[in-house]
Amino acid sequence: MNCEVQSTETNYKNMPPEQKTHITHRRNLALFLIGLKTLPSVFNTIPIYATRLRQLFSLNAEQYGTLIGTGTFGRIPALLMVGPLVAYFGVRRVVEFAIIGVGFTFLTIGILGNLTSFQIAMPSQGFFSGISIIAFPAFLISLYPALKRRMVSVMLVASAAPGILTPLMANELLKWSAQSDNIDFSAVLRLPFLVAGSLLILGGMILLSRKNLAFQTEIEKPHPIHLTELLRPRSLIIVLLISLHTAADGTLYFFVPMFMEHHFDHLPIAAAWALSGHNIAYVLSRSSLSALPEGVGQRSILSLAGPIGGIIIILTLWFGPAVSVPLLYALASLAFAAEFPALISEISSKSMAEFGSIMSGGMIISSLVMFVFLKGTGYIVDLTNDYRFALTIAACGFIIFGLLATLSGLGIRIKST
Repeated sequence: MNCEVQSTETNYKNMPPEQKTHITHRRNLALFLIGLKTLPSVFNTIPIYATRLRQLFSLNAEQYGTLIGTGTFGRIPALLMVGPLVAYFGVRRVVEFAIIGVGFTFLTIGILGNLTSFQIAMPSQGFFSGISIIAFPAFLISLYPALKRRMVSVMLVASAAPGILTPLMANELLKWSAQSDNIDFSAVLRLPFLVAGSLLILGGMILLSRKNLAFQTEIEKPHPIHLTELLRPRSLIIVLLISLHTAADGTLYFFVPMFMEHHFDHLPIAAAWALSGHNIAYVLSRSSLSALPEGVGQRSILSLAGPIGGIIIILTLWFGPAVSVPLLYALASLAFAAEFPALISEISSKSMAEFGSIMSGGMIISSLVMFVFLKGTGYIVDLTNDYRFALTIAACGFIIFGLLATLSGLGIRIKST
């Protein structure tokens, strides 16, 4: 594969103009898609705005968790529909549909900025992002079929890397609003969504207007969910682990800033740095993991990464001073960020039907578990007025992940491909 790529680069100067144009167009299209993939990171402003958002809309913690959690309900029909949509319309048109859909969702918040707009936008955003999860990597792979792993890795980094800066930007906007008599929080809340939504719609329209390229590749047809694949004990364990990881990670992400603002009288390091550090750890951990040979450290990652990260989180919640929370949260994230890629590589490659069934089933179940975690965390916070206990329960999801992975024997036999 590498020889093929190097040969193509070496012979580029000798190619006919039409082929050069084709290669340049394909590269520019991939870069354009990756650029658009960074814009939904504006969603990462919400945890930073959470305290002010609750005040603005008079929400208690459970109502906040419920509002955020409704996005998971939009994701479920998207995961069920994306396969038939790609099969009927083609992956490019589905990607364009998802981009423009997210753009209009963000514009709804950016223009209105009221509670009703959020209640509409959350499930809508979940729906279009659910389509993007499958359609975006499929489109990139159709552009570079010989570089599948690299394209998926690039997409994951493009999704996570902007999250390093987005929370810091939100924090600066909040300070700007507090220091100005002419700018209220509502304007600060709406501005990032207004800009990102406009750019996404513009980008989607540009894609629609471009001539469709006839790439010499064929995207594998999507496979339906097969209950026989999901009902195997090993498959059920993997689906449960996907759900535990997703729910624990998402709950901590949306509640840690509020924990810091509620629990400490003074924050030497702004809560935004906790989320920024989380995304830095995500990029470092998963980039490093993608560079390792398949199967290296698999058993250790599945068994130990979650418990190590979960224990660090619990100790931080109960004993860590304010200055340590962003640092230790990033350290914990560095550990448990490796769980999901390692778990995905555990899914058998005997058939794409099995892989597709387990992945789709895992994402659907994790959406439901995520809603329960978000709503339940908010409920416990309202009941106890203490974020530590509620977030400890979420962090235990990582510990249970490691215990189940160990007891089920995952990672012991890694098949070479």
